[in-house]
Formats: sequence, C-alpha cells, structure tokens
Amino acid sequence: MSPKVTDSTSTRNQISLEDRCRYTSAHGRRCLNPLRSGNTGFCLIHEHLLEKQNDAELQSVSDELFSGGPELRTREELGRVMAKLFTLIAKKRVSRHDGALLAYVASLLLQTMLPTTALPEPPTRVVWDIPLLSQSELNELQNADPKFPNGT
Repeated sequence: MSPKVTDSTSTRNQISLEDRCRYTSAHGRRCLNPLRSGNTGFCLIHEHLLEKQNDAELQSVSDELFSGGPELRTREELGRVMAKLFTLIAKKRVSRHDGALLAYVASLLLQTMLPTTALPEPPTRVVWDIPLLSQSELNELQNADPKFPNGT
C-alpha cells in the first residue's frame, strides 16, 4: 500500500465519535467522515442524501394530496383534499403541526367559498282562474252590443 492511503485512513480513525457522521449503514457500520455541522449530525455526503430523501417524501405527499388535479374551487374538492390530509396525518406521513396548519388554511378557504348547492326553487304552478266558455256562449258575446255586454 502506498503511504498516502494509510495516512488518510489513519486520519479518519483519529476523529472522535462526537465529531463523526451519525449515519449508520444497513450493515451497522457508522460513517467515518467528519461532521459538516453540529445541527444535522451528518457529513456532507449523507446530509445531501437525507435532503434528497426529504424532498422526495414531500413531493410524494404533495402528489397524493393533489392527485386528480383539484383546484380547490368548490367545497367538494376541498373536502376530498381534507380527507386525504386526514389519512396522511393518521399514517404519520404529515406531521401534526403541518397537518394543523393545512387544516386551518382549508377552513379559511371554506369560509370564503359560496355554497355550491342553491336552495331548491318551488316548481312553477300555473293557475287558470278564467272560466272556459262554450262555443255558444262565445258566439253570444261576439254578437252582443259592446256597450252593454249583458244585452240590457
């Protein structure tokens, strides 16, 4: 082995456990790279991997919520999205905090929407209150004097 390879390996082994990446492989081995920052607890490589996984999960949740292309213009569309949100919260794919925020925004949207079902109008009813005349009565009215309809 060349001296360069052994030097880099020995440098990795000199990093204390607190300063090493917290990523553990499927085989149970811990990453030997140094931490990128104290906030995440991962090295540069595994931090990017985690970000990609989080982005993919967020995209998957978003796709599931808005599958079917709801535009949230009617109460029914909003109701369907809220039902999907409820199931995602129950499956723990959406945090309670995010779910509560989305539910609050949905309630605000619901308050601004007009009702989709109008009150049913009563059917139109036609009332014929003019008595029907027989043909003979109609002829008498036409022959009568227009000044005195009764003939008097």
